[in-house]
Amino acid sequence: MILLLDHQDSFTHNLEHLLAQFDEVLVIDRKDASIDKIKSCKILVFSPGPGSPEDYPESIEILSHFTNRKPMIGICLGFQMMLFAEGANVVRQKQVLHGVETEIEVNTRSRTYKECPPTIKVARYHSLQVDNQSLLSLPTSTKITSTDPIRQVPLSFEDNKRKLFGLQYHPESFLTINGNHIMQNIIHACLD
Repeated sequence: MILLLDHQDSFTHNLEHLLAQFDEVLVIDRKDASIDKIKSCKILVFSPGPGSPEDYPESIEILSHFTNRKPMIGICLGFQMMLFAEGANVVRQKQVLHGVETEIEVNTRSRTYKECPPTIKVARYHSLQVDNQSLLSLPTSTKITSTDPIRQVPLSFEDNKRKLFGLQYHPESFLTINGNHIMQNIIHACLD
């Protein structure tokens, strides 16, 4: 079972439908997530949502408790939360990107982008970004796997050692051409 922690975002159920291609999905509001429910799932997913990681202390606490204990995936806000919990700073970006398709450069040697072309188009819905300078504080096992070549913004990461994966963009959107394939790669990496 995949447990999807909901941060009250309109994309949560679209993400649920994408994840349901790979396993049973249980959606729970982050305030209602019990330790037992989380322990019973194979993969824990942090949904998109409004605001910044600091607005969700209960999710940050869950992240801290289950890192190294459970494979985890963060999408959009979830991506920011995961890196924030590791010590990165989340800041307002100069250009708001809501419902915008942009091209990104990916590391084709990563698990996330296995069998993907070196540039792909993805759907972006965010006004915050992870600050590049703060990436130096991340554990050495955490690798940035894609960036926006124009704005130099990190857009995904993976930590294969701890089975942590994050995407700043939305794989469930029709604007992300390789979304299903990317999620399949991540799910397989989480379960290896």
